[in-house]
Amino acid sequence: MNKSPLTAETTEEMLKVLSGKDYNIAYDFHKLGQLLGCKIEPRTGARSYRILYSTKKPKRSLFTIECNEKKWRVKANLYNLNTYRDTVEECSKTIKDSITKTRTCKKCNPKCIGGSSFELDGKSYLTCVGSGHYFANMEEIDWKNLKKLISKENDIMQKSV
Repeated sequence: MNKSPLTAETTEEMLKVLSGKDYNIAYDFHKLGQLLGCKIEPRTGARSYRILYSTKKPKRSLFTIECNEKKWRVKANLYNLNTYRDTVEECSKTIKDSITKTRTCKKCNPKCIGGSSFELDGKSYLTCVGSGHYFANMEEIDWKNLKKLISKENDIMQKSV
């Protein structure tokens, strides 16, 4: 099996491995990262590109776009879900399922500050802050709602400075 080499260096080049609607949606997330004033770090892995979007103060990863020619996804670090629970409750089952499927915190690292606790649809969760929530293969409205959640997370992080 021939693997095509990952040769892109810039964020824009990395996103161009996607096509059509996938490219447009991923590029919208890139523009969101720019709008929020994120530090943008493009990285090349063995099989995919990772574009990390971090807040500058506090210095924390907000979301990551992971992509290659076959698939793509967004990893969103939504640590404060309880604060904007009303917005999460309005989201589709697809988004809620992605959020609740995140690994449960088991204090896997000695530096762990504890998991991210939140309630969703009347059930309590404690998810690993190192894992993040992964989103892929969603409808356009779900991607728009995910951008809202990321924006709300960013607002909370900025207020904490």
